[in-house]
Amino acid sequence: MNFSSFAALRFLRTHREHSSLSWITSLSIAGIAIGVATMIVVLSVINGFESELRNRFLAANAHVLMYRFPSGLKDVDHWEKNVKKFIGSELTGISPFIHAETMGRKEGLIHAVLVKGIDPVKRQSVQDLKNIIRPVTALDRLEDEMLLVGQGKSLPEIPSIILGIRLLEVMNAKVGDVVELIAPRSDNSEDPLGEVQKFKVVGVYDSGLQHYDVKLAILSIPASQRLFGMGQIVTGIELGLKDPNKSQEIAKKLDEHYNLSVKEWQSYNHNIFEAMKTERILIAFMVALIAFVASFNILTTLFVSVTHKQREISLLKALGTPNRHVLRIFLKQGSFLGLFGGIIGIFLALILGYIIENYRIIDLPDIYLLAKLPVQYDWRVYAGVAGAGVLIASLAGLYPAWVATNVTPTQGLVDNVTK
Repeated sequence: MNFSSFAALRFLRTHREHSSLSWITSLSIAGIAIGVATMIVVLSVINGFESELRNRFLAANAHVLMYRFPSGLKDVDHWEKNVKKFIGSELTGISPFIHAETMGRKEGLIHAVLVKGIDPVKRQSVQDLKNIIRPVTALDRLEDEMLLVGQGKSLPEIPSIILGIRLLEVMNAKVGDVVELIAPRSDNSEDPLGEVQKFKVVGVYDSGLQHYDVKLAILSIPASQRLFGMGQIVTGIELGLKDPNKSQEIAKKLDEHYNLSVKEWQSYNHNIFEAMKTERILIAFMVALIAFVASFNILTTLFVSVTHKQREISLLKALGTPNRHVLRIFLKQGSFLGLFGGIIGIFLALILGYIIENYRIIDLPDIYLLAKLPVQYDWRVYAGVAGAGVLIASLAGLYPAWVATNVTPTQGLVDNVTK
């Protein structure tokens, strides 16, 4: 440890007659600690919220959609081979899909339903559905229907269906029940709403995103095609990418190359992510004000320290200590205050983050899509905020350090003798 660091730490240790300085120092450190902890917790929650939403959107949506609505795509195998050749190694998989809106009914209860027809095996190469569908064997039931049709056999009289967890509640249904879907295409249907087909609920879709869970119904592609009379046509194809962040770049290439509608996952909820970016900046700015308030405490602490340490400063100068060393002493004193406050703030942030993550102290309304506040522990946030605290504390010590350099070798000694 060099001389300036040793002297700075020594000056932080006050004597009994200057106990008020000790309190001011402690409060300054506490101010920095609270500012650092608050900033870290706020950024961790915002980052965690955004990350959790992104993961859920990625679980519920393919990275890129290519579709033609309402006419659909014929010869889907040709489209899949063509796109694979065009995109190449960026892909993890391609899966055909069907999207169509209709009405679902059970015991007189009618609700809007978004039907999605999938090929479970191909869809698994695009995205893993096993984490949001339970039981996972429900996907096997849909795959069995795909195999039956592939072998030239007919679908079961009552095909399988997977319902969103909120839709299941709204329709007062459960796994094992039979529900009806309405395909309003037949003029000869006895039902005034249209042709009605029955489906057996074999699983639950739970993405954690209310606007999906409250209306999504998943069928096999053959069952969807029969329901809507689509023959061998599908709505489009879904693409899974190795790097989801490249979806906009790849979607642009596909849009320029193919005469199809192309949509990437970021555009599904673009407004939410843009709003969160703006909120992060505004909240970070407001929380940063706490650190600036703490910097004024440090400014006060160092001014008081310079006042009380004039005798020591004069002795150091009388012994030949140059002004630059005196300047370093008080600059480092501010840095040490920021360092101690930053370290305490990090531990405090970890404790607060653990409490927020593991104890449901705040219940979020449904509009926020999540039940509780998520926390993301990112070392870059911890290090960056703590480093900013040290920097602010060091800058706060500039003026008091400059005042200390102006103390003459005799000033502190004469004042001390006068007292």
